[in-house]
Amino acid sequence: MKKFWSVILSIALLLCCVPATYAQTAVEMPELAEYGFVENDGVKIEYGIYGDLNAEPLLLLPPNGGDMHCFDDSILPEMSKHFKVITVSPRYTGNSDMGDDGLTFEIMSDDLVVLLDTLGVEKTRIFGFSDGGNLGMVFTVAHPERVESLVIMGSNINPLGTKVFDQISIVFEYAVLAVKAFFTGDPADIVERDIQGLMVFHPNLTFKDLQSVEVPVLNIYGEHDMIKRIHSKRITKNIPNAQELMIEDGGHSTCFEYTDTIINPALLEFYGVTK
Repeated sequence: MKKFWSVILSIALLLCCVPATYAQTAVEMPELAEYGFVENDGVKIEYGIYGDLNAEPLLLLPPNGGDMHCFDDSILPEMSKHFKVITVSPRYTGNSDMGDDGLTFEIMSDDLVVLLDTLGVEKTRIFGFSDGGNLGMVFTVAHPERVESLVIMGSNINPLGTKVFDQISIVFEYAVLAVKAFFTGDPADIVERDIQGLMVFHPNLTFKDLQSVEVPVLNIYGEHDMIKRIHSKRITKNIPNAQELMIEDGGHSTCFEYTDTIINPALLEFYGVTK
């Protein structure tokens, strides 16, 4: 039984960093320019920086359960040519600590404030995929003065934004993990449960919250995304002057199949980068 759960965990960890598996061409990883930890109330948060340390900052926020390496083989190599790219392992992931306060987007948002303060970054561009995009929206609503622009991809403002059958699967998996964690008390099982719980109980933004966002926003989603298309369109509609891009034939994670042909060019255009 222990071996069975180890296999399941290994598969889950591979899936959480799906972006890395969808690079269309072999890319050379940039050198890690800076690596370390910041501390928020005793909780250590892992980060890495790529690219020119004197360039404008771009913060990458990974999907549910993902760490600072989730974009290594997708958007990171190209973005590091133009920006000081800051990657982060949210608490519960990578080499970051768990902490004793549970896991919410609000808590992770506070961690980002400490990260930016420690790095001396007053304002940054943000790219977030899936739960990373959810975190990006929560952070932007709470700290608009710290955000230059925001790109979200495959993101939702509440669990109702996920398609019904996908959400049923998410809730079922959470129930299994919750039972397992209850009986084992194993910290690793608690981590799995709480990470999965983010998709069950969070985020808790409203469309009215989005109306206060004044920074430039690009909302990317797949034609066959697990997020309801009407939900994605309502996100765009409720953010003043937001743009959106639907990737035809793209799913949720499979949008990264179009990293070179669609995503990177769209990001560079949105950020005003000319090659």
